[in-house]
Amino acid sequence: MTLTSALHIASSGLGAAALKTGVTSQNIANADRPGFTRKAVGTVTTASGQVKAGRIDRSVDAMLTRLDRTGKSRLAAHTTVAEGISAYTNHLGQPTDATSPAAHVEKLRSALVTLSGFPDQEAAQLQVVSMAKAAATNLRSLSGTLDTVAREVDLNLRYDVTAVNGAMQELAQLNRRVGIPADPLDENRRADRMAELVDTVAEYMDIQTVTTGEGVVNLYTGSGVELVVRDRVFDVAYDGAAGTLRAGAVDITLGLPGRGVTGGTLAGLLELNNRVVPGFRDQLDGMAAALVQGFETANPIAPGGTGLFTDAGGVFSAALQPGLAARIAVNAALDPDLGGDPALLQSGGMAGVPASDPTRIDAMVQTFSQVVSVDTGGLGTTLTLADLAPTLVGSQQALRANADGAAITSRTASETVSAARANFEGVNIDDEMQKLLLVQQSYAANAKVLTTVTNMLDTLLAAV
Repeated sequence: MTLTSALHIASSGLGAAALKTGVTSQNIANADRPGFTRKAVGTVTTASGQVKAGRIDRSVDAMLTRLDRTGKSRLAAHTTVAEGISAYTNHLGQPTDATSPAAHVEKLRSALVTLSGFPDQEAAQLQVVSMAKAAATNLRSLSGTLDTVAREVDLNLRYDVTAVNGAMQELAQLNRRVGIPADPLDENRRADRMAELVDTVAEYMDIQTVTTGEGVVNLYTGSGVELVVRDRVFDVAYDGAAGTLRAGAVDITLGLPGRGVTGGTLAGLLELNNRVVPGFRDQLDGMAAALVQGFETANPIAPGGTGLFTDAGGVFSAALQPGLAARIAVNAALDPDLGGDPALLQSGGMAGVPASDPTRIDAMVQTFSQVVSVDTGGLGTTLTLADLAPTLVGSQQALRANADGAAITSRTASETVSAARANFEGVNIDDEMQKLLLVQQSYAANAKVLTTVTNMLDTLLAAV
């Protein structure tokens, strides 16, 4: 080996050590930054013995990355549904809670039983009206809570769609820069950012990616609908009136066979918007309809024929059942706060009815044991009025329990995979410091070779 060769080899060693020092230092500095992936410099030895720095590799495992994104997408969907249901069912209560519809209906039944024994007592009459008002208020309040949940779901759908489109636009911009000569560290920073953007989209919807050999990341929904192809973006759009989601011109609404989204917050929000909230609303409307129609049939108050409960003052109409839980009210003719007379519960407004006659009150009591004839929103067709309220509460709380269970299961699975991915991609400070010490030793050795060869050359030149 000549002295010139030794100089070149030592010089290349210094260059490789300098690059490794920069990459290792960057790893240490960004150890706690979300989305940062550990980097490593590969080296090769040329035929002349020089050290040449190879490419800077990101520590990425494609399988772990895919499983982590799938797990987070599934977790986001289940958590969104569970939180949306809880926002309503926390107000609903359990069947045995004093504030639940079941408790209010039972209190009304007990008040009517008491009134049946003392049909002419004003206190007993007032108690029935009071319990009826409490039951109606409870249903209206629950309907209002559902309205609030629905508005929040709609708003979050719009926010999430905006966030998805923003991430996809940035990903397309980064795709445009692929192939443009750049510093290796800049290329890796761009790759990190692209992976971070894909991770972001994965929390909103289930996705899959295809990365080309040159590094372009193409993004698709889990079912294969195009989202980002090189620098072309197929914007996601939400139609609030129809409850649909589109990617470009393709309908990807939850539940659509073969194309619908199945994961992420968008899937969870669509589940709430299109299925859960409407289902709960139908059941509340069915409960309200059973009360209005049942008592109207048992004891119509002359002259209008409305019963203990009304549809905003009117008689029951099956065609107007949607939204009835928000309109149900106690008959103003019976409410002393509105100038009404609770004694009409006993007489029905009919002249000549003896004050001690409990016939109409007994008919209202019997209403609780009769099978309801209105649409109950899927709760069943053989339920009595007394069974309907606890069945409603139990069914809705069971749905919440199932959603909570699915969220817990998904979280356990997701956190396990996420931890494995973080261990593989993340930075271990101790390991990086050891690498830095080795690089320092290598740098010092190459510097010593350069100094020695330089001194030798100086000695030779001085001898000439």
